[in-house]
Amino acid sequence: MYRRSKTLHQPILILLVFVLIIILINYSSVRHTKCSSCPTLINSTRPMIFSNNFSNTEDESTAVDDLSILCLELTHRLNNEQDLRQSPVIFPPSYPSTKTFRFPYRYSHWKSSRILPRAFSRCEHTLAMHLLTIIDRLCRQHNITYFMSEGTLLGSIRHHDIIPWDDDVDIMIPNRQRKRFTDVFKEVNETLIGLVLREGDTSEQDYYKLFYINTPSAGGYKWHFPFVDIFFYEQRQSYLWNINYPDDKFRDRDVFPLVLRPLGQLWLPAPRNPKRFFGFDPFDDCKSHFWNHRIESGQEEVTVKCDRLKRIYPFVVQNNKTDWVEILKINNTVIHTVIFKKLRYGA
Repeated sequence: MYRRSKTLHQPILILLVFVLIIILINYSSVRHTKCSSCPTLINSTRPMIFSNNFSNTEDESTAVDDLSILCLELTHRLNNEQDLRQSPVIFPPSYPSTKTFRFPYRYSHWKSSRILPRAFSRCEHTLAMHLLTIIDRLCRQHNITYFMSEGTLLGSIRHHDIIPWDDDVDIMIPNRQRKRFTDVFKEVNETLIGLVLREGDTSEQDYYKLFYINTPSAGGYKWHFPFVDIFFYEQRQSYLWNINYPDDKFRDRDVFPLVLRPLGQLWLPAPRNPKRFFGFDPFDDCKSHFWNHRIESGQEEVTVKCDRLKRIYPFVVQNNKTDWVEILKINNTVIHTVIFKKLRYGA
C-alpha cells in the first residue's frame, strides 16, 4: 500500500489555512461593500444608532493636557474609521450627561468654493474641536452651563458643523457663573492653553478668548488663532440675552432645557429651539463675516444664495413634514440623518 509522505502534511495544512483566510477576508469585504441596489440605511426599520458614547479613563478624569487630548483624538479616529457606515441614521444622546459624546465625521468630504472659500484648514478645524472638548469637559466637571451661540449655532443648524467659511467659534455662559468659569480655567496648565480677557464697552461686557498657546498670534494681538469666544448672558423675567447685545432678547423656554446638537466631531449643548435666535431664513442666503479673525481685520462681505454652494459644502435638508428630522447632504448625496426627539415649542 502506498503511504503519503508525512512531510506533505504541513504544506497542505498551511495552504488550507491560507485559503480559509482569503475566504474570510472576501466575506468581510462583501458585508461592508455598499450595494447600489440595496436598500439604504435611512429606510431601514432598524437604523444604526451612532451617538458614539465615547468615554474612558482620561475622559472620566476630565483630562485636558496635550497628550491626553491627542491620545483621545487618535483613539476616536481609529475606532470611528473601522466601521463608519454610509449614510447612518443617528439619534442624539441625552442631555445633561457626564460623558463625552462624539459624532461620526470625515474630512474626506471637505472641498472649498471659490465664492466662499473655507476659512479653517483641517488642522485648524481639529484644534477648534479640541478647544471645545476642553471647554465641554471642564464645564461638565464643574457644573457650568454653556451652549453654542451666534455663527456657531447657525453652523450646527445648517451644516452640523462650523460654517465652512467662518473662522471663529462662539459659546455663551451664564453671567452668574463667570467667576467659577475663570477660576476653573486659571487652574489649567498655562503652557497648553491661554485665556485672554477682551474688553467690552463696559466691564460687564468683557468676554474671553480661549486658544492654544503654541498657535500663531491673531493679527499680533495677545490671543492666538484659532480661538473660542466666550460670551456671557443674563436671564430675567423669562428672557435671556447676550450681555454684549442687550437689545436681542430670547425667551428662556426657547433655550431650556438644552439639547445636544452636532458640531463637527462633537455633540454640544444648544438651545432647544435654535431657529428663534435668527431673524432670517438660514437656508436662503449664505453670508460671509465682515471680520477676518485670523488677522483681526475687516474684510468684504459676500452674500450668495445657499443653493449655489450645495454642490461643494454639506447642508442640512429638513424633512418636509417635520423639523425634528435633519438630513445632511452634499451634492444630493446623503451623509447622515439625525432624528431628534420631537419637542413642543411654546407659542
